[in-house]
Amino acid sequence: MALGLAGWQAIATAKLPPYAAGLQVLLLGGLCLSLGGLWQAWRQKLAASERYQQGVQQILGEAIEAMPAGFELWDKRDRLVICNQRLREQYPSLADQLLPGAKLEDLLRQSLQSGAIQAAIGNETSWLEQRLARRGHQEQPVVEEYGGRWTHIHERRTPSGFTVGIRLDVTELIQTQQALAEAKAQAQHDRQLLERAIDAMPAGIEIYDEHDRLVMVNQRLANWQPHLYRAGAYGQTFESLQRSAQQADQLPQEALGREDEWLTQRLALRAQNGDRQDLTLLSQMPGGLWLKTSQTRTPEGFVLMVHQDVSDLIHKEQALKASQAQLQAIIGTAGVAILTIDGGGRILSCNLAVERLFGYARAEMLGHNVSMLMPEKERQGHDEYLRRFAHGQGGRLMGQPRELQARHRNGLILTVQLSVSEVPEQAEKLFVGVISDLTDRKQFEQELQRVNEQLLRLSTTDALTELANRRLLMQRLEEEWRRGLRSNQPLSLLLIDVDYFKLYNDHYGHQAGDTCLLTVAHVLRNAANRPGDLVARYGGEEFVILLAQTDEQGMQAVAARFRELLAAANIEHKGSPLRPSVTASIGMCSCPPTPGTFSSQWLALADRALYQAKAQGRDRAVSALDLMHDQEES
Repeated sequence: MALGLAGWQAIATAKLPPYAAGLQVLLLGGLCLSLGGLWQAWRQKLAASERYQQGVQQILGEAIEAMPAGFELWDKRDRLVICNQRLREQYPSLADQLLPGAKLEDLLRQSLQSGAIQAAIGNETSWLEQRLARRGHQEQPVVEEYGGRWTHIHERRTPSGFTVGIRLDVTELIQTQQALAEAKAQAQHDRQLLERAIDAMPAGIEIYDEHDRLVMVNQRLANWQPHLYRAGAYGQTFESLQRSAQQADQLPQEALGREDEWLTQRLALRAQNGDRQDLTLLSQMPGGLWLKTSQTRTPEGFVLMVHQDVSDLIHKEQALKASQAQLQAIIGTAGVAILTIDGGGRILSCNLAVERLFGYARAEMLGHNVSMLMPEKERQGHDEYLRRFAHGQGGRLMGQPRELQARHRNGLILTVQLSVSEVPEQAEKLFVGVISDLTDRKQFEQELQRVNEQLLRLSTTDALTELANRRLLMQRLEEEWRRGLRSNQPLSLLLIDVDYFKLYNDHYGHQAGDTCLLTVAHVLRNAANRPGDLVARYGGEEFVILLAQTDEQGMQAVAARFRELLAAANIEHKGSPLRPSVTASIGMCSCPPTPGTFSSQWLALADRALYQAKAQGRDRAVSALDLMHDQEES
């Protein structure tokens, strides 16, 4: 074999002597055997190579089919070479055409004709040209909508001119992104509403995040402390704001002369509030403003601080304390009412203050039962109390001041504080009573309670109409919305706008306009007169009726009753283009609250219905349900 093929051929063709003929035959036979062995070895290697290639192709095919994305391979003329089943699932309308040899342009045209490519509708030719032009040249992946599904397409052209495509279904990701965008927009809208609501509150509000950084402050507090809540305050910590106030000499009055100590104590109190217990503080600010601060930490770690201006109440309390101090000075000089009684309740002695307090002369009281100074209902139990005390069964008056009612000679009921002490080491039981007149204080407490009730009413009541104001409306709306979610009961709302009210004011004047709104408010109360119905002034000439557990039919009935009563009221309106009396447009919405929805969306539906009522000519009621029916029919 070392001779090579040429050497063997030379031997086979050479003229040999007769004695060498046998040798030639042997050599040629050996050559044939060697060539046969080489041929057999080559065929075995070729078969093994084919089997290996088939195995590789099978593995490659299985890998392509196992891919979580659609796979496609196109030749130089954009004819399909291979694709996996996932690609056919992504394009079900083309599944039968996705076969080797199918042309890309034909498949695209078929998709355009079916309207499956949303972005190309109405612009099919231009879209197809651009799609084919960027074929294999796009540097970045693209996202395309096909048949309501979104696909992330990544294409690359190989050095040999073939095009490889990977298509990943990202519908859920796109939908998530859209939902996040909608949620972000809703959150922004809710934040704006929250900011408006907080700005409308009669108290100062500030909110800090879980890192104690300022995230919100309303206008009222900014007006109270403009040096603190100016531009750049957002994002600063509570401590940094307080230190800024210290530098500006704007800390509370109790911090004067000990600013560092006060600030350390204040920060310690704030840290102690980390267990979410409410904290209430009273501070006098520079300028004389008294603020009552309520600090609450939410479960999320946010801190809500509510500041109330209690200057008027503090001034009254200071006046009361001054009066009490004066009274104590009088008592210290025997001005306090002091009397002595025996075990039977008879008055043994009394000072001039008792005479002044009860209006009796001393001679009229001595020897008489002390019950003469009590109201009728107190007299009945007094003797029984003394009897039980004598047997060791009483004694709740002993040593402890007690608030009681007493009776003046002229019948006036007094509120007094009585302290009774037993005189020790006496043969008979003697008791000393010290009586302080609390009538003025009780009257002040009642006045304070009345003022507090009035403040609460003013914070939730419209000043002109005395209807619920917008703050109370939004609070009740949220409460009823949550109740409706739990009970699956319908909730109805009527948004009412007085037609052409600006023309009314222009014609009759604003004072007459206020009178008109008062009449409309009275009509609204009569139209919605169930205990659970809420009538509120939404703003300007807009009103709202909130009807809990009321369906569409009940809501329509209330709207009809209001329009009838308003027409019967016959409020003159010569400036109205509709008729010479006041009319109103109504937008309505009624539905059971559903999970995932918000009361603000529901209120927006009523607002849209009101817009339609105005667009249709005013002086009518339009339901959001009618709008949905109209949209379905169109």
